[in-house]
Amino acid sequence: MAFFEELGKTLSDKGKEAAKKAKDLTEALQLKSQLSAEKEKVNQAYITLGRAYYDSHDASAEETYAAEFEVIRTGLMKMAELEDEICELEGSRICAECGAKIEKGAMFCSRCGAKMPPKPETVEVVSEDVPPEAVELKETEADKEAAPQPETKPRRSINP
Repeated sequence: MAFFEELGKTLSDKGKEAAKKAKDLTEALQLKSQLSAEKEKVNQAYITLGRAYYDSHDASAEETYAAEFEVIRTGLMKMAELEDEICELEGSRICAECGAKIEKGAMFCSRCGAKMPPKPETVEVVSEDVPPEAVELKETEADKEAAPQPETKPRRSINP
């Protein structure tokens, strides 16, 4: 009897794993669909902006097409957020140098060879005794040296 109980438990566990993977895959597909929709919005704004700028070609073009500029900026930010969510679900991350999707634990980019910085893990400590504004963080010299320097390159390139 113990054999059948163990078999049943194993089958149940594997079924739950399969269901979770199917759910994650569904979420990733939904996010990819949203990403495609955002890319389409940005592409349409690029087309509208380019056609209008070409037709007018005057110095006040930036003020005239501020709405299109805003659609593009907003769309690019939303696209980056969706790509980050997809990477989180798929267990990957984006190379800051070339924009390639690589495994989360990779030390180097498989496309361009750039060294990947370790992904910082955030730990939240909640204390009911001390209000958050009363906590003072002090930076040591070692922290200052270990802190990543700001990059001059964009985080990723998005090609419409």
